[in-house]
Amino acid sequence: MDRPIIFPLNRGGVWTIDNTRTFVRFGGVFPDHYQDEYASDTASGGVIGVSWKLGVFRLKRGEREFQRLYAADGKPFVHPFSAVYVARFGGTVISDNSGLYLLKSSGEVERMSWDTSVGGTGPGNVFDLPELKLLLFTSYGHAYVRDDSGKITVFDDSFNGIQAARVTAAKEIFIHPTTGDNYTVPWPPADPTRLPAKQTTHTYENFEGMTVYVGDLVAIHGQKVSIDLPSRFDYPPPTEFPVGNILVKLADNGIYTLNAERKWDLVDRSEEVTGNVYDVFHLPAENRALLVNGRRGLLLLVLKTDKRATECLK
Repeated sequence: MDRPIIFPLNRGGVWTIDNTRTFVRFGGVFPDHYQDEYASDTASGGVIGVSWKLGVFRLKRGEREFQRLYAADGKPFVHPFSAVYVARFGGTVISDNSGLYLLKSSGEVERMSWDTSVGGTGPGNVFDLPELKLLLFTSYGHAYVRDDSGKITVFDDSFNGIQAARVTAAKEIFIHPTTGDNYTVPWPPADPTRLPAKQTTHTYENFEGMTVYVGDLVAIHGQKVSIDLPSRFDYPPPTEFPVGNILVKLADNGIYTLNAERKWDLVDRSEEVTGNVYDVFHLPAENRALLVNGRRGLLLLVLKTDKRATECLK
């Protein structure tokens, strides 16, 4: 499927964009609450969606509606609420009130080990840290890590939630909390007698690994470079394009890309679509474009060599 699923705050429903580039309601029964989660099955090209009330769904590549694989009826899922595709397991890990499960690309599901004496009955929201072969879970003010052998370790016992996590180039765990500043945690912990999350280091990096600090410090492609931003506004921060060594910055007078000389080039005619740009987004199923929220609506930013570029800004 090459269409976005859009959960607006004030448009009365869930929407998509059809083949005529028109906003239409997304059809069928599927995880339709903005807090429901989706995971991209990179092996099959499909999308797995989980809903606390509705169950577990799958959207196969090329299809237009989700298929419900399992209802939230206790067979086996009671209330599935978090999912992440884990390539090394060959399927999607799903957290449920009744435990932890692996949904294989074939559609079969199997229970994964979860030590309730350490992590309680509900695993919580799940994040994959593939470089460390760990799963990170957050639940009811606690966080846990589970290695691939099934061993569970307490990560934190007093926090307000985690929005995103990843592994840094230094093999540390990057945490983007629900509230407060981002931080990194060494792994394995430097002091095994203390909780890992109590051994943090503050970082100005965001989830994409880029940092804007006092307007001109940017970390890009694993290296920090000092540049002048093309706008006096820091927000939104620069975004890394899905392919190539390209850094994209939205400004009030256009869209800019950073060239090899660390100078900003204005994207042709982009001043026509900016002015009230709020953000730029990576799409789960789109690895050669960015979605731009502009004055003329939602647009794709593509490479000049992309076959879709002939349709751009006509």
